[in-house]
Amino acid sequence: MIIVLVIGLTVRSFGLATLLFLSTMGFAASIDVLTADVKGLQSLLSQGHVTSRSLVESYLAQIDKHDGYLHAMIQITPTHLLYERAGQMDRERRAGSIRGPLHGIPTIIKASVLGQSTTALGYAADSAVVGGLDSHSPKPRIRHNSRKPLPSGIQASQERHHSGKGSMMPSGWSAVGGQTQSAYVRGGLDPDDSKDGHSNPSGSSTGSAVAVSAGYAPVSIGAETDGSLICPAGRASLYTIKPGIGFVPQDGIVPISSHFDSAGPMAKTVYDLVVVLDAIRSNQGSKSLVHNITGSWEDISVGTLDPEVWRYPDTIMKPVTKATEQILRDINVAYDIIKGKAKRFAANVPLATPDSFELDGENSETVIIQTDLKTQLNSFLQDLNESKVRSLEDIISFNKQHADQELPTHHPRQDLFIEAQERHVSVQDYNRHLKHLENAARGDGVDHILQKYQVDVIIGPADSFLTSMATGSGYPIAGMPLSYLDFNGRAFGLAAIAGQNQEALLVKVLSAWEATFPPRKPPPMLVN
Repeated sequence: MIIVLVIGLTVRSFGLATLLFLSTMGFAASIDVLTADVKGLQSLLSQGHVTSRSLVESYLAQIDKHDGYLHAMIQITPTHLLYERAGQMDRERRAGSIRGPLHGIPTIIKASVLGQSTTALGYAADSAVVGGLDSHSPKPRIRHNSRKPLPSGIQASQERHHSGKGSMMPSGWSAVGGQTQSAYVRGGLDPDDSKDGHSNPSGSSTGSAVAVSAGYAPVSIGAETDGSLICPAGRASLYTIKPGIGFVPQDGIVPISSHFDSAGPMAKTVYDLVVVLDAIRSNQGSKSLVHNITGSWEDISVGTLDPEVWRYPDTIMKPVTKATEQILRDINVAYDIIKGKAKRFAANVPLATPDSFELDGENSETVIIQTDLKTQLNSFLQDLNESKVRSLEDIISFNKQHADQELPTHHPRQDLFIEAQERHVSVQDYNRHLKHLENAARGDGVDHILQKYQVDVIIGPADSFLTSMATGSGYPIAGMPLSYLDFNGRAFGLAAIAGQNQEALLVKVLSAWEATFPPRKPPPMLVN
């Protein structure tokens, strides 16, 4: 089902959010951009109380007001192009032609999902994901003149498995745009904090998450290899889902590994999340996932993970005692509430950790990522229409030549790129690591727990390596907002992983969560 028309873009590196305004309509009553959602905006649009042009104006004003500090965006398409496309959608609406539930709705899209890097690479082919949003009209070709050779998320994804290797680049940083800030954290990023410490917005879809929380658009699309949707969405008090591999097309997405990469939406409500997921899924003829928004736990069996076990190590998330105590307390309270509502409940299930990914002294996920990064990225770069870099080796060389811009003092290395370039894995060893990873994450991991404890879904902290179990298995994982730290305001949430092809089940889980717990709060610092 083809739903919407892209009418413009903006980009922000490392969180590389690309703002695509998906149609519009004229003058309007004012809206609260911090709380506005797709369903509410569609109602206002259909009644003529707002127009898509006025939505564009409202969201651009919000970006102008706050992004000088938040750094969630890096480039905006000329306004006249946004209004031109908005006008087209408004005319269609007036003529009674509505493309679907996203008609006229601004959406933020991570640049890597567009098949673009914010660099000297210029532009690449539009991805199949964006094609799902906008197949009815030609897309504007926008050149990006930023200089960073790759979305920084490629490095961040791997650093989760290299926590012992010196200092790690903080999530949300890029050479082009600087440091993305959380819209929730009072005082901004602590320069002495760890990579994903309590003051950090997490990544790599940082801009896609922060921008929605800050009211730049009601929904966004990011991408995840390992944690890049779940973690930043949790810290922006948003719902998200990384679909299972193959559920969303990968064509045109800047690759890390085709075994692990998936685009996915972020939203303030489950309905909004689902209509975007419907729009970008591979099988456009399938029944809408909206029908799975039941709001009930009655037919869902839940296993939960011990939050004292499932958390990031101190090297990744610098401990703060009062924060740790509140997180444990709030998660356990949530578990107790679910226990009273779920069909079946199993506490502290012993899900295997990513330590089980080790084979012959190496982490199999890392081996696959590094091998695929070189081969698949090289292939991607070769297919670009315009690019000064055509391989990972070119990127490494570029970074060395522009070290003052590309290799910051807080992370003056590109170890993981170099390791990937220098790694040589035989087909036999590659397949052996891939098989081991799948067995560890699936049969001995998620599937084992689902079957042994007779549960449908496993729930645990979003700030944990539960995302790695989704990566290794290729299974879908979703994130939902929970609470906010008293000491600095940071949002945090939980994640839920299910078995193969269980995206519809996760929609049920998210809708049950939304019906059970208080609504998310907009960032207090941005409320007028």
